[in-house]
Amino acid sequence: MIARLISLAALAAATLSFAGIAGAAELRPAVTVSGPVVTLGDLFDNAGAAAEIVIANAPAPGFRSEISVSRISLAARRNGIAWRNEAGLSHIVVARSGVAVPEDEVSSAVAAAIVAQSQGLPSASQLQIDFTNGAAGIQVADDADISVNVEQLAFNRRNGSFTALLRAPAGDMLSPLHRVTGRAYPVSDVPVLTRDMRPGDIVRQSDIDWIRVPANRIGQNVITSIDQLLGMSPRYQARAGEPLRLADMVPPVVVQKGAQVDMLLTSGTLTLAARGRALENGAIGDIINVLNTRSNRTLRGVVDGPNSVRIDTPGSARAVSAAASSNNS
Repeated sequence: MIARLISLAALAAATLSFAGIAGAAELRPAVTVSGPVVTLGDLFDNAGAAAEIVIANAPAPGFRSEISVSRISLAARRNGIAWRNEAGLSHIVVARSGVAVPEDEVSSAVAAAIVAQSQGLPSASQLQIDFTNGAAGIQVADDADISVNVEQLAFNRRNGSFTALLRAPAGDMLSPLHRVTGRAYPVSDVPVLTRDMRPGDIVRQSDIDWIRVPANRIGQNVITSIDQLLGMSPRYQARAGEPLRLADMVPPVVVQKGAQVDMLLTSGTLTLAARGRALENGAIGDIINVLNTRSNRTLRGVVDGPNSVRIDTPGSARAVSAAASSNNS
């Protein structure tokens, strides 16, 4: 009987010991919080009634900070959390989640502040903002207004460098300031091709896109208007996405050398027509030589459409009229 009681007592002690281990608090080596403070419940599994005890302020949204384990251990003992630092941790990394402020919104705010401070610059929409680290990387709390305001700005107009202190959210005076650096410079939008094109291809609306180019890289010979590109044909192989020069594009050939063409002369309400053969290639507006196949005379005319040539000189008009009479006879 005594032996049996001893066995039961040992079993009970073992059960209690196991339950104590199973319910023991365990410190997390790294945590992510969403609010402005860090609690013992954020740091420990099984913090129990002490879970809501605040131990430190959280970092700004999107940032990290560290809390020393000695500080955590002191707070744990004071609030009845049994824990041993068996892993030998010296600090805990705390990250705070956040929502990123769109980079376009940050860039627009900085550009507007630069333009307001400096006279003679183009509009904010034509000012390119390049951040030193590639992006501003500003975040706000999960439930905060997604906005930003430029609180301070230093801008070097000579080289375009800037340093700005930004507040996000914009209207929250308790929100932290973010320091960003970078460079600002004027840009212009230029039309480019969306696909590689060869001589003879005709540029259509669907073949055109826009890119931003530093204004100091745009010479007088660079195409800047869609009208200078639409309906044109590359003189040489043209690559997609690259700015084009005026000399790179030519009107498309609509009359091929050796092709049959319609020769037209309009005088008042009278239009005379005859058939001819093109003696050279021609784009719309080009003056080319055409052979009147009836009279075997060479005429000069203006290309005004696919396989269509307009005859303007009086002598040519008589020749076309004679050819037309011959055709009708």
